[in-house]
Amino acid sequence: MRCVFLLINQPIKNGSAVSLYWLGLLLFLLLNLFYFPQAAAADKKRSALVLKLEPELAPVRNNIEAYLGTIEERNTDEMRRYARFAREQIAQAVEALGYYQYGLHLEVKPGDPAQLQVNLLLGEPVKLQQVNIKLAGEAAGQANFTLPSTKNLQIGQQLNHAHYEAAKKHFLDQALSYGYFAADFSKNTLTILPEANVANIDLHFNSGPRYRFGEVSFEQQGQFQESFIKKFVRFKKGDAFDAERLSELSRELRASNYFNEVLVDINEDLTTANLEVPVEVLLTRRKPHSLDLGIGYSTDIGPRLSGSWTQHWLNDLGHSRGVNSELSLPRKAVSAWYQLPLSPPMTDKLRFTTSVEDERFDDHKSQRFSAAIQWQHQQANSWDRNLSLKGLQENFQIGEEEDRTWLTLPGITLNRLYTDQRVDPTKGYRLHFNLAASHQEFLSDINIFQVTAFARGLYTFYDNHRFLTRVQMGDLYTEDFSITPVSLRFFAGGDQTIRGYGYQEIAPKSETGRLLGGRYLIVGSTEYQYSLSPTWRLAVFVDAGNVSLERKELQNLKVGRGIGLRWISPVGALRLDVAQGLDELEGGWQLHFSMGPEL
Repeated sequence: MRCVFLLINQPIKNGSAVSLYWLGLLLFLLLNLFYFPQAAAADKKRSALVLKLEPELAPVRNNIEAYLGTIEERNTDEMRRYARFAREQIAQAVEALGYYQYGLHLEVKPGDPAQLQVNLLLGEPVKLQQVNIKLAGEAAGQANFTLPSTKNLQIGQQLNHAHYEAAKKHFLDQALSYGYFAADFSKNTLTILPEANVANIDLHFNSGPRYRFGEVSFEQQGQFQESFIKKFVRFKKGDAFDAERLSELSRELRASNYFNEVLVDINEDLTTANLEVPVEVLLTRRKPHSLDLGIGYSTDIGPRLSGSWTQHWLNDLGHSRGVNSELSLPRKAVSAWYQLPLSPPMTDKLRFTTSVEDERFDDHKSQRFSAAIQWQHQQANSWDRNLSLKGLQENFQIGEEEDRTWLTLPGITLNRLYTDQRVDPTKGYRLHFNLAASHQEFLSDINIFQVTAFARGLYTFYDNHRFLTRVQMGDLYTEDFSITPVSLRFFAGGDQTIRGYGYQEIAPKSETGRLLGGRYLIVGSTEYQYSLSPTWRLAVFVDAGNVSLERKELQNLKVGRGIGLRWISPVGALRLDVAQGLDELEGGWQLHFSMGPEL
């Protein structure tokens, strides 16, 4: 048992030497109760393995420990039997790292438990003298079928069997992925000359011919029309095999909301003479209805309730429909939709929508009814395009002025999202452009032309440092702004635009101080985040922007700055920000709370 004596003999005020005596005694008793017994037990217990390396090399020690695994306590006889096994494992561990010349001595120390002492003297490692890697067959003409990296297989480098096996695996993995099912090594030798401390690698891979996609067959439990299901298949019979195409088919079938079980596989036993491999798809249809209820909160609109009902399929052609609702203090909305899948169904759809919305803020009110038809299509360049035709009836009030406007709005929206992860990305960007217009000669009360653009980018460097930027712009042309619906005017301020200002409180005002909304909008933001842990981040940010009736007035930017805390939940980042608006009249301190993906 170890014991510590603490002697304090330094008098201080108010007779505290006596107090220190009792404090020291109490500390001594606590140590004897809690620390010393544990320390004594730790002293008593000895390790079952003592490994002495010369020279001491961490990779060698780690590899030996990995090969041996956890060594259980044994008596002397059992440890002697185990030592024979341990000798073989240690030899494999050091030779795997290129050490073929070494001195190894094992000794069992009797006891209960017994102890295995290992003394290992390492000689010079084997180094690569020749490395010959070749690719033959049809894959040699395929640009994206690559040779293994030679970074760890350079002449003069120390032999490492793991690097050699990784090169072999690189060939085999690609062969399976690209459909070279008859591929094999025409030469696969690792020649080791321990006396000379050199090794030679000859790795010749022959891919053979590339197989092709054959017929795609579907087995369903609950039937959709096969002509509809086949629209999910983006490859044709006779196309060169690519496992990623099968993964894509599986992902899109799962994400379609038609199925709760999807299994996509190939049947090599039925490969045809011209090397076409049949694809078999097993599908189990999901239950048709789902109901989702949600509750949320943001400082922009306060508490919010939401609900949705979806009928994922109505018929064997994959038609679907649903109803969405939202309830908060300033906003109430109900919408319904009916959707027809096009080809391919995951990206191309025809949707009919209708909605009723009611918004009430201090300076303006809006009640609107709309109906629209939308054609969603994903272009070859990965942009999502949405062509729409919308009818909008809006009754609105700005201050004391009330009006009613009917608009027929054809429009186009372009979106592009790139991200390495959906919920918590480390890099990526989102681009959004929208154009809508109306004309009095085309069932509209006024002429309107509106353009909005939005861009957001995220980049992470050195793992813990993140920059998030966004830019938003808007331009509204109309000959009569006074009867332009509130929903088409621009406002700024709040969680998603300029923090440090109230929600939608940045906009031109009337002579009586009522917010009118604007014709021009510009907003920008830069945010730096530092990761404290995988789920917590600190943030500092600066937002700036303005809304105006004249373009030249946009330069009078409203600026907000602040700090924030981020918690990465399973559904995205929860953001809590404390921001200060720097404008003397409209700014101030604001607390902002919001949630959702960064992009």
